[in-house]
Order: sequence, then structure tokens, then C-alpha cells
Amino acid sequence: MEGYGKRVLIAEDEESVRRLLAVVLEEAGYTVHAVKDGMEALAEMKKRRFDAVVADYRMPRLDGEQFLLLSRLMWPQTPTVLLSAEHTDLPVILKMQGACALVPKPFDSQGLLQTLQAAVEAACSCCSPSSIPREGTNNTLSVSPS
Repeated sequence: MEGYGKRVLIAEDEESVRRLLAVVLEEAGYTVHAVKDGMEALAEMKKRRFDAVVADYRMPRLDGEQFLLLSRLMWPQTPTVLLSAEHTDLPVILKMQGACALVPKPFDSQGLLQTLQAAVEAACSCCSPSSIPREGTNNTLSVSPS
């Protein structure tokens, strides 16, 4: 089992997708904790350490992009794999902001597992501290929960 002993946080607002992700990851041996949005994900990350995060790009209150930026500020070595039904220039943008991978929806379970395993094994070497947005640069983010 490739995920044995690894803790993964899932942030997905669609309950059916969240359940499917949990089943796929648990069957692969990951210990899974699932929440419904980016705000809940940040709260969980403050409580415990995760080896990786799988988050939807479009979520209420705090979307995947905002979550990615904030989580990278606090936990720069935790790899994040984003899921998205959008097929635009997101991969380039999100990679620049620290996402280890972008998996298209609908996702292939084996492809997702391979992507997640690679991100965990790489210990997020794809996420260099220099890619984290800093105050006083053109790449800052302010978040106001709605």
C-alpha cells in the first residue's frame, strides 16, 4: 500500500467527490481527514500535521488558490495537489504559486494516486520557499472570508 502511514487532508466542497476521494485514498493506505472548504482546511492544518493536501480549486469561503497561498506561507513543505474542472492556463499559474500538481476533474483514481504519491515522495521539492508570496511584492494576497 503506497500511502501507508501518510496523512492526507482533503478539502472539497462537493460531498460526493469528497467521499469518493476519501475512499480512493483510504483504500490506497492513506489516513484521510476531509473538510468542505479552504477555511476548514487551514483550521485542521493548525491542529495536526499532514503529509499532503488534496484541494478543490473552486470552493466557497476560501478557494483553492487562496488556500494554496495561505497554506504555503504557514506550511511550505506540505505538498498540495489541486483538483479543477477548469481547463485554462491554471496549471502554469498554480505551479508558480506552489501547487505540486493540478489534476483535472473528473479525475482518474490511479492517476490521482500516482500524482499524490510523487508529491509526497518528493517531500514537496517542487515547492521552493522563493515561490511563496511576500509582503511588499507584486505577488501578495489578502483574504476576507465571506
